[in-house]
Amino acid sequence: MASVSPSKEVRDEANKCVVELETFAIDNFESNRKLYSALKEVCAAPAYKAEYANGKAPRECTYWMEEQLADYRRKGMELPEEEFQKVVQLQKELASLCTVFQQNISEDKTEVYFSMDALKGVPESVLSRLPRTEAGECTLKMDYPTYHAVMKNCEVASTRQVMARAFTNRAYPANDKVLRDIIEKRHQLAVILGYPSFAHLYISDKMAKTPETAQVFVDELIPKVQKKWAAEAELLKKHLHPSCSLSPAGEVQAYDVPFMINQIKKTLLNVSETEIQEYFPMDATVKALFDIYQSFFDVTFLQVDNGSELWHSDTKTLEVKDNKSGCVLGYIILDLFPREGKYSHACCHSVVPPVLLNEGGNDFSPALAVVIANFPAATAERPALFLHDDVETFFHEFGHAIHSLMGRTRMATFAGTNVKRDFVELPSQMLEEWLWEPEILQNITSHYKTKEALPRALIDAKVASKNAFSGRDTLRQLQFATYSLQIFGLPFSTQPHDDLNTTQLFYDIEPRVMPGLSYEHNTHFESAFGHLTGYAAGYYGYMWSKVFALDLFEYIRSRNGLLDPKMGRHYINCIIGVGGSQDPNDMLTKFLGREPNNEAFLRNIGV
Repeated sequence: MASVSPSKEVRDEANKCVVELETFAIDNFESNRKLYSALKEVCAAPAYKAEYANGKAPRECTYWMEEQLADYRRKGMELPEEEFQKVVQLQKELASLCTVFQQNISEDKTEVYFSMDALKGVPESVLSRLPRTEAGECTLKMDYPTYHAVMKNCEVASTRQVMARAFTNRAYPANDKVLRDIIEKRHQLAVILGYPSFAHLYISDKMAKTPETAQVFVDELIPKVQKKWAAEAELLKKHLHPSCSLSPAGEVQAYDVPFMINQIKKTLLNVSETEIQEYFPMDATVKALFDIYQSFFDVTFLQVDNGSELWHSDTKTLEVKDNKSGCVLGYIILDLFPREGKYSHACCHSVVPPVLLNEGGNDFSPALAVVIANFPAATAERPALFLHDDVETFFHEFGHAIHSLMGRTRMATFAGTNVKRDFVELPSQMLEEWLWEPEILQNITSHYKTKEALPRALIDAKVASKNAFSGRDTLRQLQFATYSLQIFGLPFSTQPHDDLNTTQLFYDIEPRVMPGLSYEHNTHFESAFGHLTGYAAGYYGYMWSKVFALDLFEYIRSRNGLLDPKMGRHYINCIIGVGGSQDPNDMLTKFLGREPNNEAFLRNIGV
């Protein structure tokens, strides 16, 4: 409710409840030394050791015991009481700070105002829903549909500049001190627990194990991708739009890049995103996407009429039933349109995990997941239409929802998406690849007026454009990954509180990772970088897991398995169906029949 309620009062109370629940968990579970001692006693007992040695104890249970004890040690269970209480207090303070950080982003009310002339090129479908001031100017909020529509289509450079500056100053200065407090307290926590930095503490239980390994992964990828980006940057300069101007150093303005990419796609690659958008009416597209999921995962979706019982009339609820067993796996609530105070990006919340109902049996309680997004809403003239990017986003987040329902494990703490954080984006990123297959695009498109599928020429052009600017897109992700590693790592996080210049750090990283652009230096991107709380130092996990995602996708596609329920069952059994109850490396090897590699990933991004 903190993310979606239309009522500010409810959102505020929900955020208070979040902090109270996290405090309850810290007091009763995460800092429960009696429970820790009991688990240690069980592991040390001769009977348990005999069961473990003989393989009689289920591997999931022994794996849970190993992971839980290691997690308790990371939380300071072996520390002297005085130091341990400092850890507990810091965890509570951080829970509150992280909630405030996210709340400041969601509650941001930044607006900018432009005349119609200043919005030349922005689609009429966007302009028609903008509120007007008394002076007749358009009021633009910082929701994603509006922001991207302006940045990709507006032919007035000064408008793009103002919009970019406003967007990258969301939640500033509100989150400036909050972020510095988070950095400082996370570093204090890590030092007490015996780690050099919070990045070391956070990544110690992930696939990468250390921030050094994660940074090497990122650093080795950067120069490979920079070669492709160099060619892309030259293309931007060669076909510079009349509204754009180079910096004195001959560099493209960073705020012009989305617009220039869109222009080049239209003029050189014959890809008009606004034209393609007409073939993705939301209702028909979502139904077609569900058909893909129903085929591959061998499930059935049934819409449940309970919108009046939820927080907003826009919501829709799906019942998900497994065709093989006939059992209800759970429910997925969709909340897809922007509104004031709502979480401003796209995400999936796993609200209720599937819980084993009977020891020794295979009956689970239904799970519940909520998909939140901010897609363009319908207007009086036409229905809600997805951009292809929106379709990818929906497929991505719905992939998390399916993972939440299908990760049915004996131990509830392993259920659903409770996997290593640098593995959790694999299922969702893998599913995005379906939407670049010509036959899939043919099947899921239907013009909102004529009902015709996307013409083959447009499909071929769209697919051919996939890697046109993959260098830029990948380096942008690597900028974020580098920032999240360094802001919680060494030496940055060791500085005194008032010397923590979180803004300058990003200014330094931007040109180093993606050179050749002129970056604005009156922005505070980090204040609205919501991943800094949940993902912390782990943003590298998007690229890390994408390597595995593309390896799995090529395996499936090469065996004609994109709509094959047998392949889907193999994927469920090896990957999402086991939740976090196995080591991710073992899951991957079991599915592929070999160790994973990065060959498919490098081919996919065109380097």
